[in-house]
Amino acid sequence: MWEIRERDGSREMFIDTPVPMTYALREPETDWPHLGAIMMDMDGSSTDTEKLVLEAMRQMMADALGDPGFRFKDEDYPHIIGDSTTNHLRWLLPHYGIPVDDLLGHMANYYASYHQTLRDIRDGKITEHLIEPMPHLRGFLEWAKGRRIRVGLVTSSLQCEVDIVMPEVFRGMGLGPNHNAFYDGVIAADAVGEPFLKPHPNLYILMRETLGVPPERCLVIEDSTAGIAAGRLAGCAVAAVPHPHTRAHRFELANVGVFPGGLVEVEARLRELMG
Repeated sequence: MWEIRERDGSREMFIDTPVPMTYALREPETDWPHLGAIMMDMDGSSTDTEKLVLEAMRQMMADALGDPGFRFKDEDYPHIIGDSTTNHLRWLLPHYGIPVDDLLGHMANYYASYHQTLRDIRDGKITEHLIEPMPHLRGFLEWAKGRRIRVGLVTSSLQCEVDIVMPEVFRGMGLGPNHNAFYDGVIAADAVGEPFLKPHPNLYILMRETLGVPPERCLVIEDSTAGIAAGRLAGCAVAAVPHPHTRAHRFELANVGVFPGGLVEVEARLRELMG
């Protein structure tokens, strides 16, 4: 997916996605005492929707294979969590012997399943808890706001998905459904389009500009390889909070550290860094 290269004494990252690009990779020099913004991923970092996403993808694969009992193998998970849907399917389809000629058709089937489930949750037809806040999300968000740190939500999900997922999450935290009143900015995949999602840095650069905070005063919180790369390429410090399905991902670019205990550990570390 990406490769770090040394060139003329500097480091570059080559991203091999449907739109291959090379970016400069610099070590962030974060001004921790004056941290001004925290930009958080949605799925896996702020919310636990992975079982919902995986079930929609499993159903798409079951239909494509003609096997209603299809189940993912453990080795599949690093390739189907935390990246764009296009990249997930570009790996899954040939891995299971399905031609990629009809990639758009398979993607349409995935989104049809996922969006129908979201609508059923919104309309109360599904009462099972398929969307939940990650542990300590409310405490972490309120701590950040109490320190006058701007908080942005940055996701490779579509805006229509955010508009169903996040009200459910905020209701689950007892904060009411209006997440837009809490966040200082929300940027979804629609802002840049599928080919330019994470690991490209575009979403985080847009959020940085929306919040009006320079990269040396920004922190990104991510749970996936692609998201961590995007945050670093946007010039920001990055903390990794591995989700159970992303623990096999690469976290070496998370320069603030890897926090298997989640947001409570991130908050404790930020208290130390900020003084």
